[in-house]
Formats: sequence, C-alpha cells, structure tokens
Amino acid sequence: MTLFRLTLSNVFHKKPRAVFTIGSVVVAFLLFGLLLPLERVFNSRLEFADADRLIVTNKTSLLRPLPLSYDEQLRDVEGVQLVGHFTFFGAFYREPSNQIATIVTDADQFDAMVDEVVFRNPKDHAHWLKTPAGVAIGRELAQKFGWKVGDLVPVYSKIYPRADGSSVWTFEIAAIFDSSAADGDTNSMVIDYDYFDRVRATGQGTVGWYAVRIDDARNADRISNTIDAMFANRPAQTTTTTEKMFAQSFLRQVGDFGAMISIALLLVFWTVVLVTANTMAQSVRERFSDIGVLKTLGYSDLRIFGMVLGESLVILLFGGCLGLLIAAALIPEIAGRTEQLLGSLHLSWQDCALGLALMLVLALLVALVPAWRAARGEIVSALREAV
Repeated sequence: MTLFRLTLSNVFHKKPRAVFTIGSVVVAFLLFGLLLPLERVFNSRLEFADADRLIVTNKTSLLRPLPLSYDEQLRDVEGVQLVGHFTFFGAFYREPSNQIATIVTDADQFDAMVDEVVFRNPKDHAHWLKTPAGVAIGRELAQKFGWKVGDLVPVYSKIYPRADGSSVWTFEIAAIFDSSAADGDTNSMVIDYDYFDRVRATGQGTVGWYAVRIDDARNADRISNTIDAMFANRPAQTTTTTEKMFAQSFLRQVGDFGAMISIALLLVFWTVVLVTANTMAQSVRERFSDIGVLKTLGYSDLRIFGMVLGESLVILLFGGCLGLLIAAALIPEIAGRTEQLLGSLHLSWQDCALGLALMLVLALLVALVPAWRAARGEIVSALREAV
C-alpha cells in the first residue's frame, strides 16, 4: 500500500505536467474508441460483399440506368446462377432529415439474392410478395419510427415522382426483415419493382444496376468479361466487377477509410508515446536523488523498477480507460444522429480488450528506459545530486 501511495505521489509530483500527460492519453484512447468501431462498420459492409456476386452497372456512370431487357440476357451467360436488379429510390419520411435507405427490386428474388436478409415470419413475407404497394422494412427502421406490419406510411422521393405528378408514395408495411449477422444493418426499405415501374412518371423499363450470382468465384473474371463484351456495342454499355470491388470503389470515391483511420491512430499514438516517455524521463531525472534515498532505506532495484513502471501504468490506464468511457458515451449519440450510415456503430468488448492491451504495452514501452536507469543508478551518485 505504501508503494502504491508513493507511486501516486510521484505521478502528481508536477500536477500541471501530469494533467497534460493524462489528458493526451485520454484524447488518444477517445479517438481509438471512436475510430476503431468506425473502421469496423465500413469493413463489415465490405465483408458482406461476396466474391460470387457480381455487380453490373452502366459504364458511363452509376447514376445512368440499364435496360430491364438485360435481365434475360444475363441469365443466359454460362456460369450465372441468379440475376437480380436494384434501383436506388431516394426517400425520406415527413422531413428531408429523415432519410430512408430505400431500394427497388424484384421482391420474388430479393431474399434469394441477398443472403444477409432474413424474414423470420414466413406469413408476412408471403403477404409482401402478393401486395403490390407493400414494402419490406428492416427491424431497425421499424423501431426507429414505431412502424408495424399493416401500417400505411407516406414517403417522399425527389428522384422518382409518381405518374400523377405527386412525390408522395404511400406504402403498406407488409413484412419486417432482420439481418443474418449480429452487426448487420437493417435500417432500410425494399419496394417491389413491378408496382414501382407501373406507377412512376418516367424511366419505365430501366433499372439502376444488376447483381449476378455466379457458380464459382474463380470464374468471376471470365464471366465479367463475357458480360461486358456482350453489351459492348449497345447504347448502354456495362462495367462488371465483384460486389466487394464495387463497394470498395464506391467508398473510395470519398477516400480509403481504412488507411486514413490507421494513419490517424498511428500518428496519435506516436505522439502519446513521445509525450508520455518525455514525462517519465523528466520525472525520474528530477527525483533521482529521492530514488537514492529510497535505495538507502532498503528499496531493491526490482522495487524501484516496479515503482517507475507503476507510474507509467497509472498514467496510461487512468487516461486510457477514461478515454474509452467517453467514447462509449459518445458512440450511441453519434450512431443515433447518423443512423442511415452508422446505425450499427458500437464499442465492443473486443475493442475495449484491445485498448487495455495497448495501454499495458505502451506503459511498458515508455517506462522501460527510465525504470532501468532508476533501478541501475548508484546510490552515491544519486545522493551527491541531493547535496
């Protein structure tokens, strides 16, 4: 207990310096607690992208549609098992701030094409398939707005007005789906294509992009080249990639999030190492004579080493845990405000365990040299400084 009190006293030997050092550790682990889950969210979306699913888009731009007639031709390509088409609807509920991730697709093919989606109520799923103006929504979206099966909800689309000129589409909540993954995103709405194509004002007979399931991921290059060659001389030429490459390309239009987050964390922790190591070195140097006195009183080299290491542990563990606690408090607020993009953001116990391990490693790293010098210092030299 005496050694622990002595360690705490040494940590706050210079209070302003201790507060600054601990504050830098708090900021570092706050960023760690925020950026690591953020990287996991983006990576999880890439992990959902199977290599045996190809995405076929308009070669000119993702915003340009493709003819619905391509569907049958894609099915005839050797190695293609299943074809689905998707169109981005672009919707909000009541206010533009209530954006809803909404896609239009063939309801009959949806659950077969998208393995990540699970309909736990077969009766509701069957009801959706036979309800033209029905939609399937994710569990998170239903909970967000308090929607339930049977509700009629109006949503607005700035992209696709109705044939009657209205931008308001009224749908019946026909089914609610879940995610097959624990951290999967179910904050979305799915509209059946047949009803959408019949009611929209313009663009009939076109889709946004195609998803193609193939028999073997090793044939992805061959099938991609075959598809693009097949439509090479058409007005709407195509670009075909794996779903993972498509997702990566889409994200990298903004930036390589994984690389940016890794670099940011590396720079932050490099700064923490420099600041904390400098603090430890200064603290030991200023108390060198005190350490000599402790050795005179019978403190062993190992105990001196442990005392200096304990100072480092107090700084890193206190600051690091405080930073993670602040991150844990902020993440639900961030996820709530950016639900469409980061609704599944959370700080897991694995993140906390990794953070704790990092605290211990950094504590040993920054204390190793000062602790060794303090433990190996000669009593005579230390006491001479006191005089």
